[in-house]
Amino acid sequence: MPSSITFDVDLIVFDLDGTLADSLPDLAAAANYACRRLGVPEHAQQEMEKMIGGGEANFVRRFLGPEHQDRFAEALELYISRYEEHSGDATRLYPGVPETLAALSGRRLAVLSNKMERLCRRVLAAMGIAHFFAAIKGGDSYGALKPSPLPLLSLAREMGVAPARTLMVGDKPADVITGREAGARTVAVTYGYGDPEALAASGPDLTLPRLTDLPRHLLRKVFCRVRTAHRNDA
Repeated sequence: MPSSITFDVDLIVFDLDGTLADSLPDLAAAANYACRRLGVPEHAQQEMEKMIGGGEANFVRRFLGPEHQDRFAEALELYISRYEEHSGDATRLYPGVPETLAALSGRRLAVLSNKMERLCRRVLAAMGIAHFFAAIKGGDSYGALKPSPLPLLSLAREMGVAPARTLMVGDKPADVITGREAGARTVAVTYGYGDPEALAASGPDLTLPRLTDLPRHLLRKVFCRVRTAHRNDA
């Protein structure tokens, strides 16, 4: 896509894991904790990266493997409880995230993740950026997960913004598909957990190597004060 593309939007919606924050170390640690407690094989962090996406239940099913699905309920409980307690231990924001969010503060900002809403809020608070967002929504907020367009459509409606005036930013094909199917514009970032070829094939409107590049692709908002002259006919 042309690098000169410019978006005129009122609402910018960000994915969380792999877009705003590198949360892989804490996700993998909680997953391996559950594996140890259940006596099932653990995984290297690099393996875990390929399993991320689709919310907690799907992540747990993947790291258990097909031979241990009978332990799913136990694993899910262990994973969530451990992650909730340690979700900010090793998670770090990607370079320039706070500065980029500050530069975008003239627009409404939101987070839409497949991670449970309460876990999203904990991570964003731990990272010190929760205050930038007018809304923080997770995989349990609307009864559907990305790539369904329902969560983004519901969020935009709650914010009073038309989907066409909304921009979805994420690192996975699911983010791009969600945005496109909802009628929003889409930006893919390549530094996260998404497979580069799959991300390109999903057809984002714009692909960026750094989040810090985003502000220059947004139409500058100009506010003009209109003066009204009152003629005195007396």
